[in-house]
Amino acid sequence: MKQASKLLILATMPPPIGGVTVHVQRLLKYLDNNGYDYSFTDFRRSSKSTVWKQIRQYRYIHFHIYHPVVRLVFVLFGTMLGKKMLFTLHGNVGRHGWFYNLLDKYAFRIAYMPIVLNQRSFDRARKWNRRTQLIGAFIPPQQEEHLQQTIRNAANTFRNKYPIVFATNASTVSLDKAGNETYQVSLLVKIFNKMPQAGLLISDASGKYRQYLLQQGYSITPNILLISEPHPFFEILKVTDVFLRITTTDGDSLSVKEALFLEKQVLATDVVNRPPGTQLVGLNEWEIEDAIRKMQQNKTMYKPHRLMNGGEELLALYRQTVA
Repeated sequence: MKQASKLLILATMPPPIGGVTVHVQRLLKYLDNNGYDYSFTDFRRSSKSTVWKQIRQYRYIHFHIYHPVVRLVFVLFGTMLGKKMLFTLHGNVGRHGWFYNLLDKYAFRIAYMPIVLNQRSFDRARKWNRRTQLIGAFIPPQQEEHLQQTIRNAANTFRNKYPIVFATNASTVSLDKAGNETYQVSLLVKIFNKMPQAGLLISDASGKYRQYLLQQGYSITPNILLISEPHPFFEILKVTDVFLRITTTDGDSLSVKEALFLEKQVLATDVVNRPPGTQLVGLNEWEIEDAIRKMQQNKTMYKPHRLMNGGEELLALYRQTVA
């Protein structure tokens, strides 16, 4: 008789398309491909009673929930029921204001095993909970992904117009704790308005950035293409030369590692630890513009290196921990 699974993964799947939902989708497929037994509940598409019932049924719960209040509630509730609560914090530890950061500190202290995505977060969180693990979010695509034909045609046509094409992406329009635009798309639009010989392809899967840019008075010039509907960004990266991760805060960006995996050039702000092969730039408008112009004028070749597979590391953790 087959033994019932002891692990419940509590998260959400696309849509919406974003770094966290894609990570979860690929993780589940990786576990399936490697024959690991687990149960999954999509908390956004399930009733509260269903979620609580699922938590009561399993010994180990690994959840991926963004909001600090909800994260702490889940940790407290599960721990009170005698559950082993694991969570992945998809972001940088300390990214919120003092109150939410305090809640996260309590969640780390109480949880059985927190998982963080970068070294800076690990160094901080390890002081709160010695079981904290450092496991990156990158998992290569586990099945072939496809672009809609209209999107593929638009991307290919755009690609053929410019000698160099840059790409950036944003899951939605969001502000950081200081009120600054997290993904800095408007800054990139401003820069590329002055660089008509280079293309900027913006992956806007939520469809919110086009309206935001127009409301803010930015001009979407012909060398800027927004794709404002759900699509796999991994496929968009294939037709570009450089990926721009210009953010005010970050975790372990899935998109950065996808770009490196495809041997693309990557320019990213130095706001968290970045993987080897990433060109770093300060969070300063003039430095960013200067770096982009230099990449436009002199494309350099990326030397491939092995990226760690987060799915492989999580599978090993489950096999060691879930007893």
